[in-house]
Amino acid sequence: MMRLTKLEQFFIANAPITTERFFVGDKTEDMDWANFTNLADVEIYNCPNLTALPRELITELPNIQSLNVAMNYGISAEQLKEDWEALIGGASGDKVQILYLGFNNLEETPSTEELAKMSRLGLLDCNSNKLHTVHPFGKGINPTTIYFDYNNISRIYTAEDGYFCGLSQLETLSCSNNAIELLPDLFTARSVYTAISVDFSSNKITGLENGDAWRGVNTETLNLANNRLEELPARLMGSGSYINILMLSANGMRKIEPGALMGAGSEGLTTIDLSFNRLKEIPEDDFSNSNIPYLYGIDLSNNALNAVPQAPLSVNSLTVLSIRQQRDDEGNRTLSEWPTGIGNHEKLSAFYIGSNDLGVIEDKISPYILLFEIKDNPNISIDVSNVCEYIKKGYYELVYDSTQDIRGCDALNLD
Repeated sequence: MMRLTKLEQFFIANAPITTERFFVGDKTEDMDWANFTNLADVEIYNCPNLTALPRELITELPNIQSLNVAMNYGISAEQLKEDWEALIGGASGDKVQILYLGFNNLEETPSTEELAKMSRLGLLDCNSNKLHTVHPFGKGINPTTIYFDYNNISRIYTAEDGYFCGLSQLETLSCSNNAIELLPDLFTARSVYTAISVDFSSNKITGLENGDAWRGVNTETLNLANNRLEELPARLMGSGSYINILMLSANGMRKIEPGALMGAGSEGLTTIDLSFNRLKEIPEDDFSNSNIPYLYGIDLSNNALNAVPQAPLSVNSLTVLSIRQQRDDEGNRTLSEWPTGIGNHEKLSAFYIGSNDLGVIEDKISPYILLFEIKDNPNISIDVSNVCEYIKKGYYELVYDSTQDIRGCDALNLD
């Protein structure tokens, strides 16, 4: 192989190869890994009999830009960390741009001093390991994508400069399905940079690291679903965070204090997911047109509301509203009141209010609502003649049960 000096890619995967016999035979004087200046893409993937990475290969190749060493279960946590450190100290340590380490036994990343040498790292994938200790890169390293999902991480620290990593290129930081109890303070709302996605879903988060000193985050999507935020921290938006999509479902949340969704960046909110919580009410001013003027959609399904909140309906841009399946702690249906006048909202085009306890609806059904879902309201009585022509032409989708009392449109199949 060492005579193939024009080689650009080297892949070995799903193989019974061992560390001791990764390369066999004797080298001659003219054989040198330094000659492989074009070999930039290396993959050693799913080789279960490896007990270590081929050290000579990963340290002496001069121009590795992408290295995939995922799914090598035979390599111990300590050995893989040593191999990573050897890579950093090797000829390509400051050239690696993409590093896949997913589905291994890694428990700890190299030290901050070591990681800081990976000056060109753009993507780091450590998904599905056994990580419990993650050392920061510091401000000098500016990756675009970091994956730490499905590990045992309980906390992520920052370096002495206050940064986990540089923010100028960061697009995605994902750390879902771990054991984090406080939302890490890794960003700042004062930054001029905005990430695409920050994901800390499926952890054990009950609040914010550093409390009222938490610095905020600027991101298109912040995913905090499936955590333990029984109350929405006011500092989340009060820090000045600029967030477009805020995902807070399945937290067991019972309370949103007035003002908790107010802040210098609140106007950036376009989508809010509060489904699968235990909310009985939401603060009117927080969900008003003056605070979140560009709100596109809100999901309040699977809570304990007894009425459709009026405040979101005041937002001119609201397009999607879901308030399905409202139940109290005993499982009783709590929402029985129809939001009279909802048809006056000309922008709202999708309205989900199924699985509640609606009765007789005397309000006119809005032709602007192109998707209207009322399934599993067993006591409902509704006249849809106002939108029957739209239903016939296929412009209007009514989602219903054939057993419901729906009148005024012979185009519906109610047999």
